[in-house]
Amino acid sequence: MGSKGSLFRSVWLALCLLFLLPLTVEASNRLDRIEMGYDRLILHFSRPLERSAVRHFVLQGKSSVRYVFDFSDTRLGSRSITRGLKYSSSRVRSIRASQYRKRTVRLVIETPEPYAIGHYPLSERNYAVVLPKGTNSIKGLFASLSKRKTKGPQRKANSQTPKPSAKTAKSTKKKSAKKADAKRATGSKLMGEPGIHLKRRYTVILDPGHGGHDSGALDPSRRYQEKRAILAIAHWVRRHLKAMGFRVLMTRSNDRFIKLHHRTRYANRKHGDIFVSIHANAVGRLSRARKVRGIETYYLSPARSARARRVAAKENSIAFKKYYKDSMNVYLQTLTRSKIVLSNKLALDVQRSMLQDLRKHYRGVVDGGVRPAPFWVLVGAEMPAILVETGYITHPTEKKRLYDARYEDILAKGIAKGIARFLANREREME
Repeated sequence: MGSKGSLFRSVWLALCLLFLLPLTVEASNRLDRIEMGYDRLILHFSRPLERSAVRHFVLQGKSSVRYVFDFSDTRLGSRSITRGLKYSSSRVRSIRASQYRKRTVRLVIETPEPYAIGHYPLSERNYAVVLPKGTNSIKGLFASLSKRKTKGPQRKANSQTPKPSAKTAKSTKKKSAKKADAKRATGSKLMGEPGIHLKRRYTVILDPGHGGHDSGALDPSRRYQEKRAILAIAHWVRRHLKAMGFRVLMTRSNDRFIKLHHRTRYANRKHGDIFVSIHANAVGRLSRARKVRGIETYYLSPARSARARRVAAKENSIAFKKYYKDSMNVYLQTLTRSKIVLSNKLALDVQRSMLQDLRKHYRGVVDGGVRPAPFWVLVGAEMPAILVETGYITHPTEKKRLYDARYEDILAKGIAKGIARFLANREREME
């Protein structure tokens, strides 16, 4: 009986171990998806990815270089995870992902020659790996314009169609002239600049900062909240842009909080041509609250002034956790000059338009300038992206203006005109 009992216990223990074995082998994280961004790969994980889980090394061959990333305690969501990736074969030979070990996923990027690779977390569950410059073109405005440009000669070559009668041509000409006049009149009235005419309908992503539990900057009395003022301004901007014929989307249209890295991800997913984040500024010391004022526009780049660093630190405070500060530095090093220049041009056009419109109706509108700064909310945007500081909510005059509907309307109109001006100039540059 004793031997039978021990045999039964042994069999029962073996069965338990057999059922528990898959649980011990199963990795806690999963690589669900890999997508191509602007000259980088974006890896989507099912759970937060610890920095210690990423191991990177380089294998140098005679005719190629392989950049290897091992993600420990991770399993592969699909064997065909890299199948749909589109990239320049002259700069990247292959991108492969496999289940290297039971609990390790291996990503291999093979290139014909070495390049300055970078990798950093975009969020807790998203990780970015930099590819050689020119691997993938900027989405949105630039891709669509280049496609439009190539279609021109084809239309010209296939233009051998029967000519309409003189009567039909005359009536058609009258109708098209009326439509053009109506369109021109609308554009002149809204934009104040009859010379601005865009060739196609663009998508603008508006991002009212903060929201929900994050009220943003407050005035000394704590009655005026940044999140409320900038949401109202964003709605005004949307109204003006829609009237001009733009497609406009907002990261938030009510009082709710959106994580910073979700904002640019949304812009990329919607194939935005322009990304504008709207904020209000503040100073910490009461002694300076009555003195510091002005409208400023920022674009993503390493900060060159102490003021730009302070403003960026204030806006970034909600996002910087653990190793995100190091990630920002790595990301800034991977920015191409063309991307920085285009965002700078957009910032200049928007800043100039805001000042022009506001100074027609208000005194003491101060130009805070256009400045480079490392704003986390702009990281990852695959289109020209800027952050507008619409004024200082700690200044006694500006805080009241930021809550005044007329001021918000005029300010928003300036932002909309600046966006239109930038796009019109960009179209002319690409002709």
